[in-house]
Amino acid sequence: MKIINSVCTSLVFPESRKKIDAFRRMAEYLSAKGMDCIEFYHDGDGRDKIGPILADTGLDSIYIAVIPSKEKKLHLCDCDEDGRKAAVELFRGCIDEAQYNGIGRVMMNSGALQEDVEKGMEALGRSVEELFDYAAQKHYTNFALTMEPCDTWMEARQLVGPYARTAAFAKAMREKGLPLELTMDAAHTAEEGEDFFTALQATKPYCNHIHFANCNITEKESPFYGDKHLGFEYPNTAWTPETLGTLVQQLQTLYTGDDPMRIGLEVLCRQEDPYAYFESMWASLPFIHKD
Repeated sequence: MKIINSVCTSLVFPESRKKIDAFRRMAEYLSAKGMDCIEFYHDGDGRDKIGPILADTGLDSIYIAVIPSKEKKLHLCDCDEDGRKAAVELFRGCIDEAQYNGIGRVMMNSGALQEDVEKGMEALGRSVEELFDYAAQKHYTNFALTMEPCDTWMEARQLVGPYARTAAFAKAMREKGLPLELTMDAAHTAEEGEDFFTALQATKPYCNHIHFANCNITEKESPFYGDKHLGFEYPNTAWTPETLGTLVQQLQTLYTGDDPMRIGLEVLCRQEDPYAYFESMWASLPFIHKD
């Protein structure tokens, strides 16, 4: 397995979402640390400077259109056609912005769980097809679309969550000639009540990108219960550095040889200094270091 180190920077370095100077400092720091990729959304100042910063630092990148989709409550699976079209328009704008900044890969989500699951999946399929058609019409040759499943019942309440539904949808898109990829998330799978490695076995034909994320799904009275993007140092959570280390050993039996696996660290920094926090988190995960 060839590990590609990635960081979800809008969470680990929150200021980098709004301030271009913070974005540059973050990118330069992670590049110097040997990271390969950053995953982010930026809606602050200096958005036109993102491309040059990525070029200067040599970082690969993924544009997380999931963030504005959730915040604006726009759903690609919306059974209401006006709502679905509004969601498609949002994602088209994110694709354009990503392309402007030299970012080929865009991350999407399904949108909220629909009362009629079958009709919601049909609407989602139409939306994905329209996004690929849009990229083709714009002659975006360096373009990839990856979908992140979430949970269906805890907090995100997304239509695509269970791995069987996820894998079936990705397969259906591939059969239509649409090269949809998957980004599987360790926390969302735990929230769904499913085993992460089993989920990866089922989705492997479409997935070489995962998120190391954490959640508390056992203590309902805790302020951190649910999908709060906790660090791996929190007690009574689904994932610890030790269990992630075991997961990496399992992954090496599934992704063999030079099979690439992009591992994105998706943790919200709740401390004053995100750089000190990242240093501590990174030190606790030696099994994904490449040096």
